[in-house]
Amino acid sequence: MTDSPTARHVPAPADRNTTPWRVVLMCALLMMLDGYDLSVMGLALPAVAQAWSLEPSAFRWALSASLVGVGVGSVLAGLLGDRFGRKATLLGMFSFGGAVSLATMSTTSIDQLVMWRFLVGVGMGGAIPNVIALVSELVPEKRRNLMVVVVYSGAALGGAMGSLLASVVIPAYGWPSVFLFGGAAPLLLAVVAWRVIPESPAFLLARQTAKKAAALPLSGEPHTDPSPETPSGVLALFQEGRTRTTLLLWVLFICTQAMVFFVQSWYVTLLERSGIPLDGVLRTFSLWDFGALIGGVAVAALSSRMPLERLLAVAYLAAAACLVSLGQIQNLSIITSVVTFLTGFSVVGASLCLGALAASHYPPAIRASGVGLGLGVGRVGAVLSPLLAGSALSAGWSNAQIFSAAVAPAIVAALAVIALATTRRSPSTPSQFE
Repeated sequence: MTDSPTARHVPAPADRNTTPWRVVLMCALLMMLDGYDLSVMGLALPAVAQAWSLEPSAFRWALSASLVGVGVGSVLAGLLGDRFGRKATLLGMFSFGGAVSLATMSTTSIDQLVMWRFLVGVGMGGAIPNVIALVSELVPEKRRNLMVVVVYSGAALGGAMGSLLASVVIPAYGWPSVFLFGGAAPLLLAVVAWRVIPESPAFLLARQTAKKAAALPLSGEPHTDPSPETPSGVLALFQEGRTRTTLLLWVLFICTQAMVFFVQSWYVTLLERSGIPLDGVLRTFSLWDFGALIGGVAVAALSSRMPLERLLAVAYLAAAACLVSLGQIQNLSIITSVVTFLTGFSVVGASLCLGALAASHYPPAIRASGVGLGLGVGRVGAVLSPLLAGSALSAGWSNAQIFSAAVAPAIVAALAVIALATTRRSPSTPSQFE
């Protein structure tokens, strides 16, 4: 058996001990540039609007196009990652996003800009599920959730890096310069990553097992199962007792993204509406980002001591309490700052952990598909919640009413994650896959 293809492709334990840290670092760098490219349109918008003599509001679809593209790319790349490998799909989609960012420099109209931004979203969004799957399969189980969140958080750091870079290069070289960096840097990093990042041993093992199973009828060996090949693709997410798990994860992705994008879209407007000066609201809202980064890492670190589902249930209930509290704010105070920080800690902290949670519920053969479909379906909440909040605002709802309505996704998510925890005890849902 030691000469089998599977044995030759799966690294020995000693190799796996030296691999994870370099993979985590490289994947974190990939996610930083991913986050940069997805956020750079907002940074370049004032300069583009000025150069083209247009109102910033004319670019609203250019700002939204990448968000739609991320959903499409996540689903597409999740399926491709399970079929062709995490490494090839990750770096292929990432390089595609970089190439499209370079093409954005030549755009001369809003329609072209919308098209390029959608394609950037497809490429960079497609990198996300395969990064999560790859890291979850190469990092030791004890540190898996933490490392997935640390890597995923690189996107937030990339956005912050973009703000600093844009403040320097746009005044000096014009708006195309930020897209030049957003294209050239990913293409160069992809070349380095190809040499540094290995393919997932779990994926290689699953593929070899599927090939051997498919070859059984040809070898004359007993064959009683009409479908021996390991299931893959979307349908596999609903087979072998996984329907309940998949639906609950989709509910979690939708509800969590609904809360994240509601707060990001309307926090500043709603608090300013209550009479609080804009500069104070903006300074206070920065605590949301700090809370988000700390929350994701803290929840993931604690997951080595207790089930991640239990921690997320607490986070969602805390988010519900924070949202109710935000609706009562009439002026800035220490309490406002604390509540804003805790909202980011709980809401975005939970969001950063969902990739690790989904990866832990699927076997390697469909892990990238499970994560990618979850991220893609979750975009329903990302799109709908800001629209519904805007409609409520137009209808004359008070801040208290709008924030209280936003509690509904938090409660639904808490119930869903509690129900999800029971699937680990189900005989049809194995708890370990490697």
